[in-house]
Amino acid sequence: MSRLKLPKNPHTGLKIYCHKCKLDNPTCNHYDIQKYRVRIHISGTKNKKVTKVLKSRDYKDAVSEAILIEKELKANNYQKVKTSCSGNDYSIVDAVIRYNQYLSGNYEFAQHVKDVSKGHKDECIRFCTYFCNSFKGAKNIEITRIIDVTKNDVARFYLWANGHFGSEVSFNKCMGALKAFFKFLIDIEDINMKNPFESYTSKKKIKKNIETLTKDEFENIISAIDTANPIVKLGGKGEKKNLYRFYLKDGFKLFLLTGGRREEVVDLKWSDILITIEGTKFFKIDNKKVNRQKSSDDYVKYLPINQDLFELLIKLGYNEKKTTSDFILYPERKVKSITIMNDLSKAFTHYKKEAGITKSISLKNLRKTYITWLRLAMGKDTGLLTSHGGEQVLLDHYIDSTILNAVEKAALNFKVYEV
Repeated sequence: MSRLKLPKNPHTGLKIYCHKCKLDNPTCNHYDIQKYRVRIHISGTKNKKVTKVLKSRDYKDAVSEAILIEKELKANNYQKVKTSCSGNDYSIVDAVIRYNQYLSGNYEFAQHVKDVSKGHKDECIRFCTYFCNSFKGAKNIEITRIIDVTKNDVARFYLWANGHFGSEVSFNKCMGALKAFFKFLIDIEDINMKNPFESYTSKKKIKKNIETLTKDEFENIISAIDTANPIVKLGGKGEKKNLYRFYLKDGFKLFLLTGGRREEVVDLKWSDILITIEGTKFFKIDNKKVNRQKSSDDYVKYLPINQDLFELLIKLGYNEKKTTSDFILYPERKVKSITIMNDLSKAFTHYKKEAGITKSISLKNLRKTYITWLRLAMGKDTGLLTSHGGEQVLLDHYIDSTILNAVEKAALNFKVYEV
């Protein structure tokens, strides 16, 4: 079994505990029986502490577990937490901790080990935490068994979520996450109960009329990157941030011409370019959204490369880098992809405002902008940026360009934007 480790500045009160030596942060080699343990100071006392051995063997998960326990201890006036061994006896808190381990890949049954992104895991646990918080004043989640969650508990949370989430998408995502949480408990942990979130009324998504930019408006945004003040004030403390990044112009144009999702565009690599026998070019990328939904790695999607996009790629170094696995945007990056995504989104909103554009449009809406330009130029819908493949598992060979209809083929060679 791997050795537990602590960083240089560990979470407050978090130690490695050896059950044999009865010591914190031992120097022994009893790695198989060592556990993370947290000591939580009881507020209002001088030296009193509550001690809890944690289930997680991953440090980050142990920190999350410790924070959750500390929060619930405070809510329970520092009464010591009981832990259960049997799934049917899990407290609500135990169940959430168990789910966190499962999503983190820290699960003892190999056939059920989950591989999800940290962002997805954090989102799921955040929704579970919201559910835990909804019991405040009603039930003690440290001692209430998960199998004793009732329809009234779900109704109380449903009303809270209905008022908390501003969009129907976020509301539905939260309710779906809680349904998945209980499905895990029932299907994987073999807990004998009905899924209390199995049936609920979801919110219908209201279709909004997404605005688009004219070519002049888009160019004004690009020009504003060079001329406008990049400094913005954050929050109410007067903090300032420089939103300028050297890759903004190329990033905005990639979003415009690919129509991909944020994580897809930011992580595009030269090696993702696929050329058919007939010479048609596509980006072949993982369909991350579908793969997450289906817990799979098999789903891909194809983003067509038309003449406008190809000229941008040439400008970005296609001829020199087409055989490499470098990122197309910001290849020498030393930050995480999510940081680049967020920087692009915030900068687009800022420079759009600086360009005097008041339309309600965000970075992700650029897809519709380009399709609109193409439709106006050709006088018909092209279907060009529909990202062929959808939810189908596509064979790993040269894609047959016959999937393109005649209009789409024409659109590939149609030019409407000077990069």
